[in-house]
Amino acid sequence: MSSTKHITQGGQVFSYMLNMFMQVNKRVSFWLIWFFVIFLPLFFWLRLPWETIRNGGLYWWLSLTARGEKALYRVPPVYDIPWNGQVLHATSEQILKDDYMVWAGNMFLQELYLALFWASVAVGVLAFLIFRFLRRLGEKQAQDERIGGRELTDDVKAVAREMRRRGEASSICIDKLPLLLNSEVQYLMMYGTPGAGKSNTLNKLLKQIRARGDMAIIYDKGCSLIKKHFSEQDDVLLNALDRRCAYWDMFREFESIPDFDSAANTLIPMGTKEDPFWQSSARTIFSAVAYRQKKNGIHSYNALLRTLLAIDLKALRDYLAGTEASNLVEEKVEKTAISIRSVLTNYVKALRYLQGIERTGRRPFTIREWMSTVNDPQITRHGWLWVTSNARQHESLKPLISMWLAQAANCLLGMGENQHRRIWFIYDELPSLNKLPELPGVLAEARKFGGCFVLGFQAKAQMDYTYGKEFADAMLGLVNTRYFFRSPSSTEAEWVQREIGQRRDKVFSEQYSYGADTVRDGVSFSKVEEDRYLVNYTDIQKLPNLHCYVTFPGEYPAVRMRMSYEKIKDCAEELLLRDINDSLDPEIESEITRREDEDGDIAALLDRIAQGDVRKDDEQNKTESQAGQAESLNNPVLAAAVSGTGESSPVEEKTPVAELTEIVDKETGEILYPDDEQYDELCRDSGQAQEAMRQDERNLVSHRSHQDEREPLDDMNWG
Repeated sequence: MSSTKHITQGGQVFSYMLNMFMQVNKRVSFWLIWFFVIFLPLFFWLRLPWETIRNGGLYWWLSLTARGEKALYRVPPVYDIPWNGQVLHATSEQILKDDYMVWAGNMFLQELYLALFWASVAVGVLAFLIFRFLRRLGEKQAQDERIGGRELTDDVKAVAREMRRRGEASSICIDKLPLLLNSEVQYLMMYGTPGAGKSNTLNKLLKQIRARGDMAIIYDKGCSLIKKHFSEQDDVLLNALDRRCAYWDMFREFESIPDFDSAANTLIPMGTKEDPFWQSSARTIFSAVAYRQKKNGIHSYNALLRTLLAIDLKALRDYLAGTEASNLVEEKVEKTAISIRSVLTNYVKALRYLQGIERTGRRPFTIREWMSTVNDPQITRHGWLWVTSNARQHESLKPLISMWLAQAANCLLGMGENQHRRIWFIYDELPSLNKLPELPGVLAEARKFGGCFVLGFQAKAQMDYTYGKEFADAMLGLVNTRYFFRSPSSTEAEWVQREIGQRRDKVFSEQYSYGADTVRDGVSFSKVEEDRYLVNYTDIQKLPNLHCYVTFPGEYPAVRMRMSYEKIKDCAEELLLRDINDSLDPEIESEITRREDEDGDIAALLDRIAQGDVRKDDEQNKTESQAGQAESLNNPVLAAAVSGTGESSPVEEKTPVAELTEIVDKETGEILYPDDEQYDELCRDSGQAQEAMRQDERNLVSHRSHQDEREPLDDMNWG
């Protein structure tokens, strides 16, 4: 049945199309014949004089009718023959034998044949033009008509020529495709799955930035860029685990409490689901302690970490007295303070890797002072600031790295407006950092300060997770030049499909109708406006390596391009590990380890706090007592104080106290060694210090004992 239906449909359509084709040919042939009738005498008359045409025509007329004249006429008729302005008279017999008349007859026949030929050629050419016009008209009617949107092309050279013709081509080129002039301050984006070509594009870009002498701040998560572009002479490296790391002085970097607040916002990021109270409180305590330490002239990471993590809550309350953070560590909210401190530990512990950095012999370094050199007219070639990590230590360093990069972005806005300078911020694998709260605002303003941001990431979902969908969309909406490499995920590929854009077309639609009566046969067509994507999402999924789609600001088309691989020799080591074991404070390390073992990761801790899954009061008191004992035993000085009370402890037998070779300055928090000037003075006062700590331990035990007696009553609301 289906075959019969198809044959019927095919036959009806073919019959209708044949009839329509013949109808068109009839109309065209009618006019072509008329043109032939016009062209033939026209060409004939143009090639022969009228005199020759008349005499030649007479010659051929008489050659056909001369025999009949003898039967009609007794006296042969005489014909007038014009020749050179004269009129000659001759009979038909004389005309047929005259040489001139024979020549005129031959010319007449020759030019008639030529006129037929050229008239046929003219009509043939005219027929070709008519049918070509009709074909193109039909093709145009059947084609979709573009009325708006963006075009897609793979002709890279044509786009580059158009940019140069308009004077809008930048000196920065990725292969043969230049950026738009000054579009670097409208930011670039590198998107795609690992291995698709993002790093290759960054290598090409970094070579040109170095040649221009521009300043750059580069975040290199995998250390894949630093080994190809690092200059020991010109560049600065920030990686707490690398022995080439500069001596970054946080207390010199941040000048006021708002600066410390800004640093805390990045060091301790706000979660997307948890109660913001805990991170906000941890930020407040960090800012207050760090700023007070700066005011006291103590530029020591060890002292900062001891104050934040190691000293007991009573000492911390005394230290924060008179600050906005004092209410967060009050004795009446001690349980809350313990939870806040646990949150604080999880993020601030990244600073412990900076302990001992001041003993490297390098001069103090600040990002703020380094970036200010871009305004020095004496310097024409600027170095780069590298912020690196590798996969194994990245999670430990992430808060610190995020704080460095956020500080660099904030410093840009304090340098004064200048649209002629160029400071590059290259953030490869941006979602691998903590949320940079100021980054959306910096992107909105950086153009006026000469900031050129290059954002690299593997998936839009990563940006949504780190920044939230609204913030991520707002940030990416400020990026104008985009490189889209392969994405195997259909969801991600559909996002790329939408970002590359659409074109608005009038789409051709054709409909056939047929029936038993020829009156019902017909065809109709129409054009409907429709939006179409330039690429299908499967086109993004199957892109080969080093192939990408590029979109530019303005009216330029989207370009599909194939990049060449950039081979660059290694010029530096990826990572030269620093021996940090000699710099770490054992007391701080043990405190961090204890809290990690007790509370688990930060997400689990905040979940327990949010769900109200806290220990019973008696269990909490027991844990606090054990924590206090562990803190005392972990501290060699406190362990000595406990042993001095005359109590016997099995822990002391299993963990003997080693002979002290270093002393902690309790005022500054610094670790002093026998070579230091104040070491001998502190040794003389050690007896008094131990006695004071014994008294603190007795007070702490007494306070907890009374608390154990009161808290069961509090649970019953009895006072």
